[in-house]
Amino acid sequence: MSSIYSIKPNQQVSPFLLLYIIHATQIGEGILNFERLIAAEAGYDSWIAVLLTGLMMTIILWIIWKLLNEETVDLIGLHQSIFTKWIGNGLTIIVSIYFLLVPILILRSYLEVIKVWLFEDLFTLGFAIILFLLLLYFIVGGFRITTGLLFISVLVTMFLGIFKYIAFTNANIENLLPIMNHSSKEILSAVKPMFYSFLGIELILIYAPFIRHFQTNIKWAIAANWITTFIYLFSAIAIFLYFSEHQLLKIQWPTLHLWKEINLPFVERFEYIGISLHFIAIIATACIYFWAGIQCIHRVTSLNIKKISIVLGIVSVIGFVSLTSFLVVEKLEKVVNEFGFYFLIGYLPLLFFLSLIKKGVKKHAKT
Repeated sequence: MSSIYSIKPNQQVSPFLLLYIIHATQIGEGILNFERLIAAEAGYDSWIAVLLTGLMMTIILWIIWKLLNEETVDLIGLHQSIFTKWIGNGLTIIVSIYFLLVPILILRSYLEVIKVWLFEDLFTLGFAIILFLLLLYFIVGGFRITTGLLFISVLVTMFLGIFKYIAFTNANIENLLPIMNHSSKEILSAVKPMFYSFLGIELILIYAPFIRHFQTNIKWAIAANWITTFIYLFSAIAIFLYFSEHQLLKIQWPTLHLWKEINLPFVERFEYIGISLHFIAIIATACIYFWAGIQCIHRVTSLNIKKISIVLGIVSVIGFVSLTSFLVVEKLEKVVNEFGFYFLIGYLPLLFFLSLIKKGVKKHAKT
């Protein structure tokens, strides 16, 4: 199979939509509880880790753009180009499993939020079937439809972010003082859990061919990453100002507890509205990951996308329902997040190094 893969112009989207696609994939389930995870490592100095993670992601974006070119337009082509067809396809299948596990775990974590805060006795199988039918609807519609969902999810999360203003009405600035009260090692250790919330840019390696003039538009990706960085920074500072460190470490979903304090004349329990609206962000993130997993398998096997989607949808529902313990979900999330972490900071630089060697060998052979 050739590593060159072309997409029809009517299946592509405008480059500026990278701003929404990347931002939407980075803001998902993690926005509800990342503050607790990073505070456990570096206390309230962990806001510095947010900025460091944003910087790391910018470097990784540069590597991704260097890896993709006219001959290797996506991860599948890159694998085939560097490792040959069969080994490359095997590596792509491994990555596709990661892509397919992420939406199952994201949606299962969201189900836990619903059960704790809204409907304790929610019928899991029925909910799972509805969720994955919704995913299949968007995926079968194509990448442009999925992009539209991601666009809407950004608007929703921006709207919900406004309501963190409540933290500043009863803020305790002393929570953040003194600055740099933790060692550099502790702050760097907070980067790893923060990194998990930034995962999503690895999907660029799959949807790059669907972006018009992809190679010349890294600016939109970098802008999206820094918008995400500053939203996470704002969210972290808001939570740190409102809750003491002792309180925060005991709260599973700090954002939801903050929303409980909002009193509006027309809404008695704003957290119910927030959880419901956040569903759009959750389903959008799950959708793009599921689409990427299906796309990988389609590119490797040339099987019909609809057939792949239906089969994987059924398998995903079974997997979703099988996860009856949230402790198991958390353990699986840790494993999957670790894979994403090392994929970005280890495997991509390795691919970049190997691609440079290959280019050097080709250049030497021509001379």
